[in-house]
Amino acid sequence: MSTSSPRSDHALASVRPNRELFVHLQPFPCESSPGLLQEWRNLEQRSLLRNPFLSPAFLYPQWQFAEGAPQAQLLTVVDRDGHWQFAGLFERVRGTRRLPLPHLRAAETNHTFMTGCLIDTERSESVIDSLWSYLRQQHLHGLSFPMFPVDSPLGSLLKRQCEKTGAITTVDDLCLRATVTPQSGTAMSAKRAKSLRRGRRALEKVGQVSLRFDHCPVDDLSAVERFLFLESLGWKGASQSAIACRMSEVQAFKATARVLAEQNRIHFAELHVDERVIASMCLFRSGSDYYAFKIGWDPQFERGCPGFLLAADLQENMQQLPECQSIDSCACPGSFLDHIWPGRMPIGTALFTTTTWGSLAVRGTRLARKIFRRVRGSSRTTDGTAEQNIHEALEPEEERT
Repeated sequence: MSTSSPRSDHALASVRPNRELFVHLQPFPCESSPGLLQEWRNLEQRSLLRNPFLSPAFLYPQWQFAEGAPQAQLLTVVDRDGHWQFAGLFERVRGTRRLPLPHLRAAETNHTFMTGCLIDTERSESVIDSLWSYLRQQHLHGLSFPMFPVDSPLGSLLKRQCEKTGAITTVDDLCLRATVTPQSGTAMSAKRAKSLRRGRRALEKVGQVSLRFDHCPVDDLSAVERFLFLESLGWKGASQSAIACRMSEVQAFKATARVLAEQNRIHFAELHVDERVIASMCLFRSGSDYYAFKIGWDPQFERGCPGFLLAADLQENMQQLPECQSIDSCACPGSFLDHIWPGRMPIGTALFTTTTWGSLAVRGTRLARKIFRRVRGSSRTTDGTAEQNIHEALEPEEERT
């Protein structure tokens, strides 16, 4: 049964679907073929926002090997010639605290550091029109994206679509993530720069310090093994959060690395003391954009600040990475990279509604939370059980289909 009346959604229904485009929603992982993978890869290369975490090289191994991957749906828009114009991986949810109606939320794993969707740059407007029409027909009231680059061209496109159709956009959990470009200055304070010089001198007493790039040829994946070993040392290994702590994640990462190596899209920046690698940063590449997937270093050399030195030397030698125009740190706010790389990219949880009912529901839940916060702030001495009941009523737990 429809969740919206024809009259209330009249403005939204005025956008007619493009008869040259076909929208599909299918369970993932779906059966892959050389043709499917090639179309997916071609779309990524010409996408409005390139994103290696939406590449089949990353997604298929995550859902094949890694544990805890959610049930996902692959959403695509294809033209009459079979060429992909849009691709995204989503979970179908019954409702969340932000939107208590059925909608799609971008699927993510423990190693997803940016969500979004791939969309053909030249046909983006007509593709989004068709997608919005499909979502309304399926009674899906919005698209939600955790860890979304809100100031990106993709964010602007989705926001314009909401404005055009009378729907609304919300952004929550906004934070700033460190980035760096070849034109960037430095974020280091004089005190930290002095500390790094002191650390470099400590390492030079052991041997010659140098930064080297391993571009990971297909026939030599030794850089992958060095990275996994270094990433497993120190606190990551102790907390069991390193990739090497779970064989399923090792299998997924190695499968991704093999495919990206074939495409010249995985690189390792390594800090050496003589011939010994003491720090390694894994970089995923999508066109001219690089993503610092993870970093590991040997705690035996902690006095020399190997992670800091690696990041600083990488900034000075970005030109050695093929066509590199930017590096996204993929780091949480407060990371040590904040003290090295000066760029800041806004990242947040973005919600784009697709129906009038979806917009009304979002406004209603935001108003309810605002009222609840005010009531809670003025009722600190009231019965705790009653307060908890109000909280649960206004902010129900998420439900998945």
